[in-house]
Amino acid sequence: MKIGEKLRLLRKLKGYTQETMAGKLHMERRSYANLENNVTKIDMERMAQIAEVYGIELEELLAFDENKIFEKCFNQNIESFYLVEEFKSTSIEEREFFIQQIQQLLETIDKERKVFIETIENLKAAIKKQNNTD
Repeated sequence: MKIGEKLRLLRKLKGYTQETMAGKLHMERRSYANLENNVTKIDMERMAQIAEVYGIELEELLAFDENKIFEKCFNQNIESFYLVEEFKSTSIEEREFFIQQIQQLLETIDKERKVFIETIENLKAAIKKQNNTD
């Protein structure tokens, strides 16, 4: 997952718009959109600012442990979620659909992570086998 995709996911988990994030980071909305679209590279200072906005450590943002991020950025108390300002005009059905979409996304991320870890383990085993035959 590229950094822009991570930023988009975090923003949506928090219920922020690109304009809201841009304001919190003191930048134009289009500039923030470029970060999410991987058009503009992000320096460490900006990454630290983004982590601060989301209330997470820079290391967490860089490592992107989706379970920790989800717990910290998405209030699992559904009653509080329904009170989020950006969602006041949405119906309960729309909010439940949003929650389902996020849960499906997290399941997909978890599956991709497992495949990635399995690939790394297979690669390590192949390298070890190659080293043992040399």
